[in-house]
Amino acid sequence: MNQKKPFVTLEQVQEMAKKYPTPFHLYDEKGIRENARRIKEAFAWNPGFHEYFAVKACPNPRLLQILKEEGFGCDCSSYTELLMSEAVGQVGHDIMFSSNDTPAEDFALAAKLGAIINFDDITHIDFYEKIAPFQETMCCRYNPGGDFKIENEIMDTPQDAKYGMTRPQLTEAYRKLMAKGVKHFGLHAFLASNTVANEYYPVLARLLFQTAVELHKETGAHIAFVNLSGGVGIPYRPEQDANDIMVIGE
Repeated sequence: MNQKKPFVTLEQVQEMAKKYPTPFHLYDEKGIRENARRIKEAFAWNPGFHEYFAVKACPNPRLLQILKEEGFGCDCSSYTELLMSEAVGQVGHDIMFSSNDTPAEDFALAAKLGAIINFDDITHIDFYEKIAPFQETMCCRYNPGGDFKIENEIMDTPQDAKYGMTRPQLTEAYRKLMAKGVKHFGLHAFLASNTVANEYYPVLARLLFQTAVELHKETGAHIAFVNLSGGVGIPYRPEQDANDIMVIGE
């Protein structure tokens, strides 16, 4: 069993509580920076690697600032998250925008900031065209359907999820976007969230890279990146072991 050791003592917290009104959140900046550096080290073999922190996971501007200093981008899903990212100086391809029920003003702001827009649904392409010009680089979200399994254990059920395009829709979407002048493509999938299993990412990566090769052969599209979405989980219970980010990177 993992022994979880707090980064502060009871006495330190009691002293803080005398000064600051409770309840308050206390963040371990040293731990955050160390984790950020470990992630980057684990993927340093790939010179194009870029980590995007999901703003919705902890929409705190100071944390976004710290992660920007560590070289992370922002993964946004709403207008407010885009504003927060802009406020800490994140613009352009340092922002990924993924949203599944998207008001026009959200798309407009994402386009204004030069974010990489990730289309969740094929109907979003026609909707977006009325709002902003297509950019050179755009992304599509894939939902392979069925159950997502690792070694016969069901991690999640994409068939029940509302996120992403079917495989035939992806081909259609890429062709449609190419006809509108898009030159570089991303491929994204969100199959399970906060998994505590090192095996999740290699399985997801294999699926995405195979699909990327198929899409390139079918459409001729230049696929510039894949986005391995879902969030690396932490040990949520005392009996759980932590993911090994070095093993995942390998």
